[in-house]
Amino acid sequence: MMYRISRPCLLSRILPAIAIVLASAGFGHAASSAFGCAGLETNRQLAVVEGKNGFFYRVIADLRMEQQLSEHTADEVAALAEALEAGGTTLVFVPIPTKSLVLPEYLPEAARSDFGFDYGVAKSAYDDVIRRLRDRGIATVDLLDSLKKEPGDVPPFFQADFHWTSSGARASAKQIAATIHQLPGADDLKKAGFETKPTTRLSIISTMRRLLQASCKDALPLPQTQGYETVETGSTDSAVDIFGSDDSGGTVALVGTSYSDLPASNFAGFLSEALSTPVTNYSISGGNQFGSITSYLTSEAFQENRPRFLIWENPIYNNVGKFGDAPLIELSTAARQGCRTIDSGKISLLGTNVLSVALSKEEVSNSAVIYAFSGDTHSRRATLRFQLNDGNQFESSIIRADRMVSTGRFYFPVRYFASEASSHINLEFDRLSANTAAVSVCNPKAR
Repeated sequence: MMYRISRPCLLSRILPAIAIVLASAGFGHAASSAFGCAGLETNRQLAVVEGKNGFFYRVIADLRMEQQLSEHTADEVAALAEALEAGGTTLVFVPIPTKSLVLPEYLPEAARSDFGFDYGVAKSAYDDVIRRLRDRGIATVDLLDSLKKEPGDVPPFFQADFHWTSSGARASAKQIAATIHQLPGADDLKKAGFETKPTTRLSIISTMRRLLQASCKDALPLPQTQGYETVETGSTDSAVDIFGSDDSGGTVALVGTSYSDLPASNFAGFLSEALSTPVTNYSISGGNQFGSITSYLTSEAFQENRPRFLIWENPIYNNVGKFGDAPLIELSTAARQGCRTIDSGKISLLGTNVLSVALSKEEVSNSAVIYAFSGDTHSRRATLRFQLNDGNQFESSIIRADRMVSTGRFYFPVRYFASEASSHINLEFDRLSANTAAVSVCNPKAR
């Protein structure tokens, strides 16, 4: 995880335990496995139920009915959308529905009888997340109906994996494009022609299938899908040159998880075709909720060339409030850039990798965020420290995971401790280039 202070989701500990209790009580064995599988529901690495026609569902992610989006977290996402819009970028949030919502027809009876899965409850929870985000003015795409309408012989999700197939990715891209085309600014997008052609059938590397196969005698369905290639056929806008001049219109960026980063699914290609505009893909496999969007919003690429639309794909079971509100505050601050740079004369070097920053009285408010640039874009760790009035020390660390793109830029909320940081703060980095380092005091929200 990016942030040192984190706590595993309670459900991730409770549900496997429930599965073990149910198994010991004789539940979960009513139906025989079509692949000679045993103990899937109680597997400590990945608890799964086997459905019909070779479809498998994760207990924690796919059978979850309560989707976690608190009112506070929804407000923070809205603050991010507002900060992006202030800089000319519209956030388009895309919560991917669970496999059980999209393909309930293949669920086993055990999903209901042993784990209490109720489709109506799960659908209501999904709809509620969409509603709360939209009520706050966030452009939110509902993919459920589009994914459910896919032909039965071309499923939108793999059988023994949780990712979407190229069929699911294509249906989702069309729905996202339809949403964007209704938003202000869509007519200003750079126009280009795209053509998508089928290639060969492609396989993906599936950790889920590998884990399941260890508990099954017969080979599970391979995660294969029809491959596609999308190529740009040329600009359809005479005002657009091949180098993308400043007056050539808006652009679209995509941030997200392995769903967006899966080459076999061709999601970014389908988006480009459906939008008739190039989509730049910054998604990161294994980046979870914030890996991709944090890497992008703290990068020079975003600051120097902001997109007109930012598509944020995130599976609905990925709770964006799981690590508190610090990640969302960091994103809002990076998006707004309402910062005041600290004069270099107030910054001194302590040792090899520590900066000491002198601050004027009341320079840091309770809503302030300290922006720290290490001067080295390979830096992945930063720690903010200052002395509290009671003699204790405030310490906050941000750690960029290995799969993230390092930028050397970090944003620290100081909250109600701000008044106690009025004399000086220390910033320690894993890598520091003092000559190009910078420190600012920022405000993540409009004044």
